[in-house]
Amino acid sequence: MPRSPTKLLFDAGLALNATLTRRPVLRRVEEHLFTPFFVWLTRRIRGAPPAPVESTPAALGREWERLLRRGARVTSIDEATGTAYGEITVRCPLRGTGDVAACHRLMAYDRGLMAHHGASFVVLASQAAGGTSCRIAIRAANLSTADLVPAHRLVRAVDRNP
Repeated sequence: MPRSPTKLLFDAGLALNATLTRRPVLRRVEEHLFTPFFVWLTRRIRGAPPAPVESTPAALGREWERLLRRGARVTSIDEATGTAYGEITVRCPLRGTGDVAACHRLMAYDRGLMAHHGASFVVLASQAAGGTSCRIAIRAANLSTADLVPAHRLVRAVDRNP
């Protein structure tokens, strides 16, 4: 079965951004040109949500799934903390590289998609560090994320403590 033009574009954009984010000289191009463009393009292709997105974890999680469609799913909702937890199973070009800092830069795409809805997006575990999926958390931006340790900070903390 042939892949759809949208999937081909997504896969090509992901591969391009992953490559650029690992190159110090090209990082700025990825950060200031490509990522905002792909956020805009995704929102344009997917269209507006059928109704305004509420700041509840369930609604924010549904919107993230709607925007990404494949390989992204919410796995649990924690109403007490206002958090939707999810996973990304799309094979990441950074998988197993150990470059969790590049993953953080690459996930600016997801953060950009969710910022439009007043939400914070935090990567808790990255495919770059190993494994076949990324674990993420989504929370309304007006709530603190201090209890959510981003994967790129966790790896740096582990590196400093042999």
